[in-house]
Amino acid sequence: MTVIYALLILSVLAGMVAVLKLKLGEPRRVKLVTAFTGAYLMALTCLHLLPEVFSGKTGNAALSLGAFILIGFFLQVVLDNFSGGVEHGHSHHHHDSAPIAVMVGLCLHAFLEAMPLGHAHGSQLLAAIAVHKFPVSIVLFSMLLHNGNAKRRAYFCLLIFAVMAPIGAAIGSLPALEPYTPQLLAVVIGIFMHVATTILFESSEDHQYNLQKGAAIALGAGIAALGVLLPLHSHAH
Repeated sequence: MTVIYALLILSVLAGMVAVLKLKLGEPRRVKLVTAFTGAYLMALTCLHLLPEVFSGKTGNAALSLGAFILIGFFLQVVLDNFSGGVEHGHSHHHHDSAPIAVMVGLCLHAFLEAMPLGHAHGSQLLAAIAVHKFPVSIVLFSMLLHNGNAKRRAYFCLLIFAVMAPIGAAIGSLPALEPYTPQLLAVVIGIFMHVATTILFESSEDHQYNLQKGAAIALGAGIAALGVLLPLHSHAH
């Protein structure tokens, strides 16, 4: 679990570095990164997470998991009302130097999506969360700096966001929650589906994708597909 915690925190720190050193907080660049992320999440969800959660499930068991996916989807709709959509690239510039609602929404999102990591098999879910947290941390950190926060306060807010996923993973790894791993994973799938579809719909301009966004989307989906299919191919041999 130590490796999981480290990767979750490093994905947020990478977003901070990207803002300070690579200037990725610029809106046009953020849109490209989030387009990549949305395609990655959608491809990974369809090719890996959905088959995993429904593996061997039929009848009422499958129906129940479908209900949990819907719960995750609409739970993210609620969280968006707090975060303002920072999860899919929206930045909000205002005079509130401590955006409590945004932090609450983002922290709950990070906590929930990491809960299945303790008992879920494979590294695909961890990769999806890490890839997703990178642009979210870019948008959050850029927003905090733009809204008049001293760097010290911005760092503190980013630290709180960074530790929420490890806390969620730690609580989710408790033995008492292991029987509920499929349900927790189903909720995360619903969250991912909402985030991914919102990003991909918002990536279009007048219902057309420009070349850069199209390339980012193709790259994200392609990398996710390779990450799923290559291990399957190697196991087949």
